[in-house]
Amino acid sequence: MIKIEKLIKNNNLGNEILSISKVTGGLSHKMYKVVTDEKIYAVKELNQGIMKNSDAYSNFVFSEQVADIVIKNKILAIGAIKLDNDIMKKIDNDYFMIFNWFEGKILNAQDITLSHCEIIGEILAKIHNIDFSEIEKNARKKIEIKTFDWNTYLEQAKKLNKKYAEILNQNINILYELNQKSNEALLYANQNLIISHTDLDRKNVMWKYNMPYIIDWEASGYINPTLELIQVAWYWSGGDIGNINYNKFETVISAYKKYAKRNIDKNISKLILADIYSGLAWLDYNFKRALCIGNIYDKDEIKLAESEIEQSINEIKYNVSQMDNILKIIIKNL
Repeated sequence: MIKIEKLIKNNNLGNEILSISKVTGGLSHKMYKVVTDEKIYAVKELNQGIMKNSDAYSNFVFSEQVADIVIKNKILAIGAIKLDNDIMKKIDNDYFMIFNWFEGKILNAQDITLSHCEIIGEILAKIHNIDFSEIEKNARKKIEIKTFDWNTYLEQAKKLNKKYAEILNQNINILYELNQKSNEALLYANQNLIISHTDLDRKNVMWKYNMPYIIDWEASGYINPTLELIQVAWYWSGGDIGNINYNKFETVISAYKKYAKRNIDKNISKLILADIYSGLAWLDYNFKRALCIGNIYDKDEIKLAESEIEQSINEIKYNVSQMDNILKIIIKNL
């Protein structure tokens, strides 16, 4: 709280701070609502582990450039406030980003309607239609491909007597198999990449008067457009909570097709396999956090990571069980 007070006062964002309260944010960073005598701000305290990566700062800069271009193209989005022409500030050893506070609502899965799905499909298409060539030189044009070390995580989890060791042990063979298959599929996906949001799930869209505002651009980068379409349709149809609604999934696909200037890739089976990789990468990240591999995390973040592990494994398995069904839906809409 003291650091946030410094942040506000050092950057002339208010003469008096009326309140600072922690709000629910993303799964990696902490978010605070800061009320001053002048304005209300959303202050994001960036994850220290992420900020230790050598390319972290440049990735955040790039993501805000993407957001700026999207806004210029008349898509509703919220980007960081720039102070001294910079998108973040360092106070002692912590990094912060500041946003204007926005009174919007993030939808619960059960509140998503076909109308919401149609709007999201349209927005994704319009993002994919944007020319980002002016910033293409600022990012690496590839989707990273890794083989994850599930055996090491299992060994360490067993040594520490962690409950999640059991579910990892039960599923380790399928995780290695899916890792191999998704890596092969990503080699194909990497042949056609564009710049986009890459994390357009419901937690990153705030609604106000039934209008969507896209937030949290930090994952922005290169992605295969059809791969992202599959991911977005999956999120907005309830796939991530193990309760997919096929009508919602198809609504996202058909709305995208209506507004997109590019065709949906016909090699759908490969791109559905490639989609599994993002779930595996998220699972890998949570094992690293839960076991403090490569960094030291606080108790809250470790607890959060541990809760994500079982949920992530179950979602991956559910995704596999739905492959044939979503394949039929997308082929129907080609």
